Amino acid sequence: MSRAPLTPQTGRLVTTSTAAAPRSKTVLILFMLSGACYILLDARGFAGNWMAAVKIIPIVLLMGITVKRLPSSCRNLMLVALTFSALGDVFLALDIPNQFSFGLGAFLLAQLTYAATFVHAANFLCLRFALRAVPLLLVASLLALQLLPAAGTQAGYVAAYLVAILVMALTAAAHRGNSTLLFIGAIAFIVSDTLIALNRFVIPLPLATISIMLSYYSAQLALLYGIIRARVY
Repeated sequence: MSRAPLTPQTGRLVTTSTAAAPRSKTVLILFMLSGACYILLDARGFAGNWMAAVKIIPIVLLMGITVKRLPSSCRNLMLVALTFSALGDVFLALDIPNQFSFGLGAFLLAQLTYAATFVHAANFLCLRFALRAVPLLLVASLLALQLLPAAGTQAGYVAAYLVAILVMALTAAAHRGNSTLLFIGAIAFIVSDTLIALNRFVIPLPLATISIMLSYYSAQLALLYGIIRARVY
């Protein structure tokens, strides 16, 4: 067991296992392969409830990395967020009534759980946060103006989700650790969900599923490794 120095922001000692890194690299490779497998199968037109199981394999693998690499102070919340994400993936992949609403609800809970994880180390009074937050708020406002009128009867659900993902992104932006990768993950999540909304409510997008899943898997990976790299919990 190697020990990192005290973090200047909190004085909390962060411990890392030297044996965990090789195992995490193996899981990371499996994450990429399983994600590519799902995207390829979906692009080739494969369908069925079994695709839901394939879709969540990368998220389950991230749970394994979470258990190995994160301290208990934020591990449980990250696991809950990933569990809600996997549940949302399953709902969106199944051919069931109200699958979009159920999926949206699960991801809303995932975003709020991520926000609860990040807010413990947030500093909303620094210049870095302001520089990140202003563009986020502007983009969120433009998205609301574009998407809510097009969402029709689902506008309320979309608005609630937009607020939730904005809160998640703002808490990531405010993280006082080495949070660049964490913030990139939040942006990638917004990109993925924006593509979903545009494709569903505004106009069909070419290669929509590929773009959505690439940005989604990238977002989940960046959020996890971003909080690991931030080293402030």
